[in-house]
Amino acid sequence: MTTIFLLTLSFSLFAQDKIVGYYRDYFGSQIQINADSTFKYTWHFDLSASWTKGTWSFKKDTLYFHMIPTYDTITDKNKDGTSADKLILSVNDTSERLSSKQLADMGLPSGGQNFYPCPDKLFFKKGRLYGIQNGRLVVKKQKGFWTKKKWRPWFFKNDD
Repeated sequence: MTTIFLLTLSFSLFAQDKIVGYYRDYFGSQIQINADSTFKYTWHFDLSASWTKGTWSFKKDTLYFHMIPTYDTITDKNKDGTSADKLILSVNDTSERLSSKQLADMGLPSGGQNFYPCPDKLFFKKGRLYGIQNGRLVVKKQKGFWTKKKWRPWFFKNDD
């Protein structure tokens, strides 16, 4: 029994070592998968950007992402003079307490935390991460933005 447990544990750790690294796709997305089971997902396009941080887990051949939101606290004054706090997703990865004026001074953001959501899960196969749609792997090449060229839809390891 102990031998089976140790073999299972060693295979699991070996699989995690293969997954850890920096991945990107041709559509502006990048995922940094860390050995401590944390990740950071970023997406950039033109003047828009998004980021998501969290933890990941691996079961069989599928990587599952669990977002851990970072919140800012906004303090508003009510008409009766009392204050009320609200939580909003932070635009950066540091929690802060902001006044309504500070929030307004930031202007309209062109992105922020989870503006372009991170995938919930990706399938790991031969060093690539594939999207899953309706229970099937996304493997068909897709058109890029403002081009007729078709690109591979999966994430590939890019440890530069």
